[in-house]
Amino acid sequence: MNSDLNDSKKVANFMKARAKNIVVAGVSIAAIFGVASAGLLLFKPEAFTKINDDLTAQASSNYALPPPQVPIQKEDTEFLKKFKKVFSNVAEESSQALVFIVAEKKVNVPQYDFPDEFFFPFLPPQFKGGPNPKGGGKKQGIETDGGSGFIVDSTNGYIITNNHVIDKADKITVTTKDKKKYKAKIIGTATSVDIAVLKLEDFKPSADIKQVSLANSNEVKVGDWVLALGAPFELEQTVTMGVVSAVQRTSDTLGINGANSFIQTDAAINPGNSGGPLVNLDGQVIGMNTAIFSKNGGSVGIGFSIPSNTIRLVAESIINNGKLTQAYLGVEMYDLNKFGTAAKKEMKIDPNTEGALVMRVVPGSPASKSGLQPYDIIQSVNGEAVKASSDIQRQIIFLKPGSSIKLGVLRNGKKIELKSTVTELPNAKGEKSDDTESSEKSGKSFARNLGLTLSVKQTPSGKGVLIAGVQQGSLADRAGIAQGDVIISVNKENVANPKDVEKVLEKAKKANSSVIFLLVERENSQSAIILPLNS
Repeated sequence: MNSDLNDSKKVANFMKARAKNIVVAGVSIAAIFGVASAGLLLFKPEAFTKINDDLTAQASSNYALPPPQVPIQKEDTEFLKKFKKVFSNVAEESSQALVFIVAEKKVNVPQYDFPDEFFFPFLPPQFKGGPNPKGGGKKQGIETDGGSGFIVDSTNGYIITNNHVIDKADKITVTTKDKKKYKAKIIGTATSVDIAVLKLEDFKPSADIKQVSLANSNEVKVGDWVLALGAPFELEQTVTMGVVSAVQRTSDTLGINGANSFIQTDAAINPGNSGGPLVNLDGQVIGMNTAIFSKNGGSVGIGFSIPSNTIRLVAESIINNGKLTQAYLGVEMYDLNKFGTAAKKEMKIDPNTEGALVMRVVPGSPASKSGLQPYDIIQSVNGEAVKASSDIQRQIIFLKPGSSIKLGVLRNGKKIELKSTVTELPNAKGEKSDDTESSEKSGKSFARNLGLTLSVKQTPSGKGVLIAGVQQGSLADRAGIAQGDVIISVNKENVANPKDVEKVLEKAKKANSSVIFLLVERENSQSAIILPLNS
């Protein structure tokens, strides 16, 4: 204890001595500068006189830089000047609908205690000792996030922005171009597509504030000129220019959650631009700036915007229903283009075939009522080609419940057309745990290699083979197979007992098959499951 006190006194004495040395050094420098100035004034006073005369002469001579010259009229230059006005006019008009959003939320911040306020005299109170002498406590604080948005209805004060800009906010403040601040309330959000609708409180329309209209994003072409508006790094009313680099960039390709497709642009987009509009040369919104691809957190010319058609559908649904009403088909799919040539050959599918392979049809769903089956390949929706399952999601999710659709399906090499009526997406239900049943006999070696233990017990329906157990971490486990599931077929051959399963698996082994196809039943629902043998 005495040793600690002695150490503290030594440190304090050391710091005080250093402080005195700093003061003495400062006084000495000031003294030297004063002596030099005095010597110059004493021994060469004309130097000061010349400086004073020069300054006085410049002030009294009314000197001015040459006036601007009348520019020489050039045809190319005049064309570019007219072209420039297009951008400046669009920027001026569109910016009148641009808003800066500050979202505040309450958070718990830790308190830190320091040994001596002599060392930390300028820290804010929450970081100093006192209320929490032992350290480790927390104090409620306010965290703020800045983003952008745009007015789509100046009469009612509706604003569109990204959901992630206002997510979990306790208070939202919106600043319009005329520097007026308004409180805003959340009308509704759609987290799956990162869109939110806000409404300004006590908002009164003015001549300085305008709304922007939403264009038809289906007409957007690669190479179109665009302007991105927003508040990057909280620098309000910022405009950048670029072109449309690509369209229909899919969310799964970009690693972004949701059923969105995106417009890609090289217009600079940075943190704070989120929620701001991407406008065309007509001043219409073609997208909402949402994400960037960057390794350093700043713009590298690869930005992504949610198309205006998606914004319109989501916003109207939120305003009318308080939420995004999504259409539902009830099917689980796998992209056919993820299969190799060998796998497609084993499935008896042409290597050039494209579409989404149906893995499971939810019982009682619109897909089930349409007659869709596992192993069907969906190749079109309402005449529009399908190359991946995400194409189907994007074409169906924004349809109104009750809408009829036509599905182009390839079944066993033959093309057929199925009709379905989509319904509203049901509320998510918790998964039920499967009742386990003990097995009497296990399957043979090949089934065990997949991680399956098969039972000789008869299934409730009298069809298929009951799975008595699944080895944790095995190929079957990673594919989602569970104890209590029933194998209906293996490689499209029906099975009635473990011997049938082993017979088909053994055949596949001799043929050096790269994948095994299982049709599995669970809770009266059948699913197609693929086991890649080279996994």
